[in-house]
Amino acid sequence: MFVSTTEAASLLSISTQRVRVLLKEGRIQGARKINNRVWIIPLHEGMPRIHSRRKGPKPRWSSHQRCGKNTVHFNRNHIGINTTKKNTDLTILSVKEGSSNLATGHEAEIHGPCRIVYQPKKPHSCGATVWIETLAAVTMIDYQEGIFKIDNKWVLSDE
Repeated sequence: MFVSTTEAASLLSISTQRVRVLLKEGRIQGARKINNRVWIIPLHEGMPRIHSRRKGPKPRWSSHQRCGKNTVHFNRNHIGINTTKKNTDLTILSVKEGSSNLATGHEAEIHGPCRIVYQPKKPHSCGATVWIETLAAVTMIDYQEGIFKIDNKWVLSDE
C-alpha cells in the first residue's frame, strides 16, 4: 500500500515538512515521485521505512506501529433482517479503527485510496471475511437519524 507525504507524516507523528526533508535526503525507502509532482511512499508493516544516519541526534518519531487504518465492515445479520422483515431499516455498514467502532450508517464515502479484502480462511478479528481498508477519511450517512459523520464529527443534515 502506498501513502502520500501527509499520510506518512501522520503515521510517523512528524510534520509534512520533515517528511519532505527526509524524501529530499533519500532516506525514505522505496519512495518515488510520479508526474514530477507527487511523492508516493510504500508502507512496510503499516509504517514508512526510514534509513538512519550515522551522525546527529536519534530520531524522535514514534517507532511503534500505529493503527491509523479505517476498516469498513458489512453486517450480514442486518442485511438478512432487512430483506426478510418488513418495515426494518437497520444500518449495515460500520467503520472501525482498530477494535473501536467510529460510526455506523447506510452509505459510506471513502475520501482516498482503499482496498477490498476477502480472506475466508483468515477472517478479521470481528469474524468478517470481507471488508474495506483505507487510511483516508470515511463519511458515513445514516438515513434514519438524518445525520452523518465526517472525520468523526456529527453533522445535522438540511433535509
